[in-house]
Amino acid sequence: MVASTSTLSRWAWLTGLLVGPLAVLTVIIGITDNIDLVQRGTATLILIIIVVGLHVFSGNSGVISFGSVAFAMIAAYTSALITIPAEDKPSLFPDMPFFLTWLIDFSVPVPLGIAIAVVFTMAVAFIVGIPLVRLSGLAAGIGTLAFLVVVQVIVAKWKAVTRGESTMVGVPQETTLWWALVGVIIAISVAAIYQLTRRGRRLIATREDDKAAMSIGISIPIERLWGWVASCGISALGGALYGHYIASFQPSTFGLSLTFLVIAMLVVGGMGSLTGAVIGVLVLQALAELLRTVELNGLGPIPAFDIPGLVEVILALILLIVLIARPAGITGGREVTDWFRRRKSDVVEVDAA
Repeated sequence: MVASTSTLSRWAWLTGLLVGPLAVLTVIIGITDNIDLVQRGTATLILIIIVVGLHVFSGNSGVISFGSVAFAMIAAYTSALITIPAEDKPSLFPDMPFFLTWLIDFSVPVPLGIAIAVVFTMAVAFIVGIPLVRLSGLAAGIGTLAFLVVVQVIVAKWKAVTRGESTMVGVPQETTLWWALVGVIIAISVAAIYQLTRRGRRLIATREDDKAAMSIGISIPIERLWGWVASCGISALGGALYGHYIASFQPSTFGLSLTFLVIAMLVVGGMGSLTGAVIGVLVLQALAELLRTVELNGLGPIPAFDIPGLVEVILALILLIVLIARPAGITGGREVTDWFRRRKSDVVEVDAA
């Protein structure tokens, strides 16, 4: 799949316009030396990776998936299992199954562990995706949600390998603000080049009019499978980085709350565009932090309030308002490059006049 010069140019513009401001903001956060701000910035960047991963499939195909967090979980546990120091594993996994005992003495550096986890997760996504990509609409959503539940149950009950409901501990805590930024650059670059190449355009065609796409020879299951595997790979990168960021986690860490937050961010920003995926995370994260600040300390004339769950309720109401008032999200499904092209066209028209 060779990209043309025009495609590479558009990819460079789209990637640069999205990554540039994020990189500047990350540098500003990094030089403040404010631990709390750095932690929030790192978490936001990791969320961007997972939401971008969801966009690659759901945004380009129009099929809502609840599975992105499941693959983030698989990658987080996989990377943890192969990066925890070998000397710590006998006490953490005393009942490791015989066919996995080699894991006890096996340990790799974190970057290699993340790479292995992403590749393994993509292999799982390929196998699972073969039947799932043949589903559409409500059936597809239920299918991916069922897969999320299956993964959570397996992780929660396979105590010998995953420690079950107990917290996975001993995971090297190596994800930094800069690691997260590198992950965002990789995720946005891959997502941008995918949607601009022939494979991505075919998948978008199936979203716009599936019958017309089939009439010109596009295989919907094959194109969705390509998008599904790429999407799960990006989500896996976010999940592995998240695991090495918090260093201790359990199945509930990757539960329905995170799943619906990721979907809400994509919907609010605009599911049909990569720009929307990034903006949705930034907007909802900023709003969530503002609401939590008001909840704890108040803001100006607004007093602090101690009502558990009110922040989540407010965010849910905002999601409903966006769905009703602007179903296409904040960006309307357009990319930041479209805005620049429109501005340039306006300038040309004014000059001509």
